[in-house]
Amino acid sequence: MSRSRPRNLLLVGPLALLGAGACYQDPNTRLDQMQETLDLTATIEELGSRTTELQFALDSLRAVVATQDTVLSRLANLAGVPYPR
Repeated sequence: MSRSRPRNLLLVGPLALLGAGACYQDPNTRLDQMQETLDLTATIEELGSRTTELQFALDSLRAVVATQDTVLSRLANLAGVPYPR
């Protein structure tokens, strides 16, 4: 039994060091990852606001086209010209 104890300690020691090394993270790398995450979040938020602006512009253009279509339809009706819808 006394022979197995030193042998176990020889195996446990390097495994413990290996486990501790696997948990270590370089602080600079971690800060870089956090900064990249913040930059990505800002980019996604900016894309969201641009999408909202584009949606408002599209809705506005649809309203203009609908108004023009109505005007053209009325003018064609007054002139007696068939107007396809």
